[in-house]
Amino acid sequence: MYHSVAKGDASRFMDPRNHVPAAAFEQQVTFLASRRRVVALSDLVSMIRCRQPLAPDTVAVTFDDGYLDNLAVAAPILKRYGVPATLFLPTGYIDRTEPQWIDQAYTLFERSSAYCLEWDADGSRHSFDLRHPADRAEAYRIVCGRLLVASADERRAMLTVLHERLRPAEQPPRLTLSWDDVRTLLREYPGFEIGGHTGEHLDLTRASPEQACAEMRSCMDRIREQTGRPPRHFSFPYGRTSAGLRRLVADAGFDSACGGGGGDAVVRSTTDPYALPRVKAPAGMKRFAVLTSSANTGFWRRLGR
Repeated sequence: MYHSVAKGDASRFMDPRNHVPAAAFEQQVTFLASRRRVVALSDLVSMIRCRQPLAPDTVAVTFDDGYLDNLAVAAPILKRYGVPATLFLPTGYIDRTEPQWIDQAYTLFERSSAYCLEWDADGSRHSFDLRHPADRAEAYRIVCGRLLVASADERRAMLTVLHERLRPAEQPPRLTLSWDDVRTLLREYPGFEIGGHTGEHLDLTRASPEQACAEMRSCMDRIREQTGRPPRHFSFPYGRTSAGLRRLVADAGFDSACGGGGGDAVVRSTTDPYALPRVKAPAGMKRFAVLTSSANTGFWRRLGR
């Protein structure tokens, strides 16, 4: 699982946890092409549904969130090495070409011209001195925790308040794909497949079944409308899912979903196609060989590394 693989100035406006440098990404793709059996996600899901044994070190590459650099940086590299990939889009963000909320928050904190922040959390009011790195990091952690579980309207309101209070000295460049970009990606890089990632990148475990179903179906309809191709695969935002949500994804017409999977990072022929576990790509080559091999049984994840 990748998010952004930006190079240059754009990466300054992204939460580092969602960014793999372009040079490291190319090293990883080179390794995958030469040392792993890379397959398209659709092929992987077909093998699972047929209960076909998966060859050791089989890997599928995916991207979440619709970063512009997936077209500008990742796609040419993947095409050069013949590596297919699936890109999961949160369609509301693509409609607005809006930076992901995490990157908006990151930019607000990193480019803040304010010295302090007053914020309500857990029923009490907190005051943070943003000149101190520890206070800034704690404020960012608390704010992001609230933004993650918020509804779309709540999230927009909180980001507006943050903008007013932090008064950022700099705004991010465009970080997100447009629909024209998505169509260019499909036309020029046929190794890419588009999947769904809800409309508003919401934590569906906090939504009602009706809201969750609407997020899934509107996402599917929007991708079909804009690309002429219905998405076959879905990615649960933040990997948060449940048995009920997996049933809803299947009922919505998706063939598979990424998310869940417990502590085991290896996909097998017996894996539930609606609970495909993924490994988050590290920012460098260290551990990459283990993380992308059948030796990765979740040990690294349980260690929190």
